[in-house]
Amino acid sequence: MSKRIISFVGLTVLMVLMTGLLTAAAPVPVTTITLVQGLPSTIQVGETYTVVVQVTSDQKFTSAQAMPDFQYAGKGVVAVNGGDRKGQNTSATLKVTFKGKNSTAKMPGGVVPVAIVVGVRYGGGNVVVQRFEFLVKVP
Repeated sequence: MSKRIISFVGLTVLMVLMTGLLTAAAPVPVTTITLVQGLPSTIQVGETYTVVVQVTSDQKFTSAQAMPDFQYAGKGVVAVNGGDRKGQNTSATLKVTFKGKNSTAKMPGGVVPVAIVVGVRYGGGNVVVQRFEFLVKVP
């Protein structure tokens, strides 16, 4: 009985070591997230602008997504769309459109912080994230 336990423990240790080696051998993807077009520093009420981001990778990703992020949601600038998502590929163009909603004159510094967050997900749980921040004035 003790030989079986030792054999089982030995086999388990070997499996753990091999799993670690196989996992470590997977190359880390090289991902580039580039801001193609950002937001202007001033937007008029009712005007819309689209932030455009280009994602490129040396490996196929599972998905790429861009989402708006606000420090003061609903004040000054709002997102027209809730974000953009693309499926499996090695490149993607993501767009998020914003609209001037109301004046930012009463906000600290007369501007509102607006951002988009871009995430690229790979198999095996790898995720690459980039944040682009803007300060926007709405007169």
